Amino acid sequence: MIKNQVWYLPRPSSRYPGCYPLHFEKRISELLDTKDYIHLFSGLAKTGHTIDIKKELKPKTIANAEDLPFPNNYFEGGFADPPYNKDFATKLYDCKYPKWNKWTKELVRVVKPYGKIGIMQNYIIPRLENCVMIEIIIILGRIKQYTKIVTIQQKEGKKQYNLERFINNS
Repeated sequence: MIKNQVWYLPRPSSRYPGCYPLHFEKRISELLDTKDYIHLFSGLAKTGHTIDIKKELKPKTIANAEDLPFPNNYFEGGFADPPYNKDFATKLYDCKYPKWNKWTKELVRVVKPYGKIGIMQNYIIPRLENCVMIEIIIILGRIKQYTKIVTIQQKEGKKQYNLERFINNS
């Protein structure tokens, strides 16, 4: 069963275009159950291992989310707040619209099995490959502002069998 929540966070946290609603960023680690998470399209965010293509935003790593410089299963969790559409990418962030199938595949790749992955968008995102949907959070904001929807998924992993328990019960 998927857990559902509705939050009301009416103010932005800064004047940066597309910034998180006030108080949202400090709750990301709670949603992902870890402070060790990759934070794609981070903008001016301060939490997680921030990744952005703009060096002036001072992310921890300057990188294209479609080709991350990390090994498989590197982070305990992941979070992304991509541009919501092509207009946002070009007009608001002055960047190319990222290819969904590329950056989501990279995000799943760098998160460890059973790690949680959160994606903020203005719609419920589809299930990511090798993940299961576990939570949807709808964030209501100011009047005439896009509703933000955070979809939390969990990366699947290989089943681990306790051989000692199996042998003792035989």
